[in-house]
Amino acid sequence: MATISLCLITKNEEKYLGQCLNSVKGIVDEIIVVDTGSTDKTKEIAKKFNAKVFDFKWVDDFSAARNESLKHATKDWILVLDADEIIEKEHLEIIKEAIDSAEENIAGFALEQRSYINKYFEGAAQNFSDFELVKEYKFYISNVLVRLFKNKLGIHFKHRVHELVEDSIKEKHLKYKKIDAVLHHFGSLKDVEWIKEKAEQYSKIILKQLEEEPENARYNYQAARMYLGRHDFDNALKHYEKTAKINPNYKLIYSEIAKAYLMMGDKEKAVEYFKKSMKQNPNNPVSANNAAVICMSMGKFDEAKKILEKELKKHPDSKALIINYDEVLKNLKK
Repeated sequence: MATISLCLITKNEEKYLGQCLNSVKGIVDEIIVVDTGSTDKTKEIAKKFNAKVFDFKWVDDFSAARNESLKHATKDWILVLDADEIIEKEHLEIIKEAIDSAEENIAGFALEQRSYINKYFEGAAQNFSDFELVKEYKFYISNVLVRLFKNKLGIHFKHRVHELVEDSIKEKHLKYKKIDAVLHHFGSLKDVEWIKEKAEQYSKIILKQLEEEPENARYNYQAARMYLGRHDFDNALKHYEKTAKINPNYKLIYSEIAKAYLMMGDKEKAVEYFKKSMKQNPNNPVSANNAAVICMSMGKFDEAKKILEKELKKHPDSKALIINYDEVLKNLKK
């Protein structure tokens, strides 16, 4: 039977840590906690679960802290959690089965992280879970992250913030696959002051990364999103456009630029960049649909019709395209 080291980094997580550790105690064989300066009862709670607790000086680098935790792991596999995450009991069996039957060429597994929120915003999914600890929350943001991987392969986290092991796995020409286990994440439900403080910390690190590697597409993209959140559109567009220059295929970047222009109220520019995104990503109908909707909002129904007809030839079963095309035809008949 394969064994698991649970690795966490913490700072003042007394409210959530016990719940986190309790949720996975049935499958982990050791718990590694690297603490970056807690002043509450975080370390005491960890020790109640027989965790090995190590102090680590914070250096504005989440990967550095994560990688310190990996150094102390001694078991076959490493499971990485945030202190404000839990895994429901049924999904622990999925994890155990995955590592016990893992093919030789599989170095890790990706899990879905669901970050719960109470108010809808773009990209959120409606929560229909009947899991007792999360069913009260209406929406969540979904991310797929490699959080379970083999030990002793040199897999490590990269990037000061929004850290990942995926880049390390890719560099080593290793493989991973997704399993149907979910990480329930409560970070976005913390008090307003904590979230504000975290956002400021992230902003500081994002800019530090960018200063170190100004030609990095990922870091420019993160800076753009940070500035967009502050409604600093000039700087947001500057870094989005630099991202596109460095890597035109980065995360539907032209769509992100279009959304920024839309937030600024410049619909013409938004359509222009959604059309660029359509050319860059011909198999994704979302940009075309967005462009058509904006054209409709400007009364340009002929242009919207042209966009939708072309896209429907490639995606005839897209409900969103069909609905908007019907709407265009109704308005053209008026």
